[in-house]
Amino acid sequence: MSSATLHVAPPDLRSAFRHAATSTWVVTGARAPGIDPTGFTAISIASVSLAPPLVSFNIGKDSSSLVTLGRTRRAALHLLGRDQAHVATRFAADRSRRFAEDGTWGWTGGLPDVHGCAVRLTTTLVDLVEAGDSFLALARVERATTRAAAAPLVHHQGSFGPLELIGA
Repeated sequence: MSSATLHVAPPDLRSAFRHAATSTWVVTGARAPGIDPTGFTAISIASVSLAPPLVSFNIGKDSSSLVTLGRTRRAALHLLGRDQAHVATRFAADRSRRFAEDGTWGWTGGLPDVHGCAVRLTTTLVDLVEAGDSFLALARVERATTRAAAAPLVHHQGSFGPLELIGA
């Protein structure tokens, strides 16, 4: 392998990552407990450490949720179930429609809670590291709740869909 530095254009890198199937999450926060919810769809959630329990996720520098999460340092991470593509799409679109009063979410512990998700992690942000056009958030898991045995929703080739089990 050559040691020469190669320039990779953003569209090329995005195209390369479209080939990887990833879990689909919604990250939520609030300006104050039970007040002014914020959130977004994330496909960058990763387990970092079991002891202490740490996860990471990316948040764009232009994200409408960045100021709230950076100030409050609290977030809830929701692993979406296979039938929640509509939730993933809504939280990836216009922020004014993310928290519609339609029964898909409520409040738990002062943070927005996506109903019907497979897993909910309540976290405290311990660091925000500048990384190009994003920040890498490092968060300590304060509570992990498994809610359903349902298969997760995955993101692949720019779309959301159910995980097709290998060999099933």
